[in-house]
Amino acid sequence: MKVELDIKINAKDLFNFNIRQAYKGMQGFLSILLPVLLFAYGINSIGKVDVIYTVVYFALGVVFLVYVPFSLWKRANKVVNDSNNALSKTLHYEFREDVIRVEVEEQNVEFLWENIFMMKKSGKLLLVYTNRVNAYILPLDQVGEKYEELSALAKGKLEKYRIKL
Repeated sequence: MKVELDIKINAKDLFNFNIRQAYKGMQGFLSILLPVLLFAYGINSIGKVDVIYTVVYFALGVVFLVYVPFSLWKRANKVVNDSNNALSKTLHYEFREDVIRVEVEEQNVEFLWENIFMMKKSGKLLLVYTNRVNAYILPLDQVGEKYEELSALAKGKLEKYRIKL
């Protein structure tokens, strides 16, 4: 059995992956906690300190709340619009019985199934992790009807704990 896909990543797909990665760890927890604390401190400071300090607390809260998503969106756009970056091009995937092959232009890489850390469906994305952090992003709208074939192949090649489909 062989499943072939041609995938073109857009900025929204890359952003969705990056935002999930950023907010699932300690950085994500702190990215939410810090603005909440600043807003709480700003509310508590009303009438107790000069107005400028209260405004600064709220402004810093907004900056910390908006910074991570904004920077991730900006980076995703830069990556998919950079003609020198592989993610700006169409990637050809071949999921075969023995290996997973990824090609972009004249370059290619192959992974043995046993070297795949995890295959996971996350929102509108199918993620093929090669380690805890890095993954190949397959938007489900581009995988389409081949999802069932790919899912069956993965279930036959990966241990049950490494599949979240």
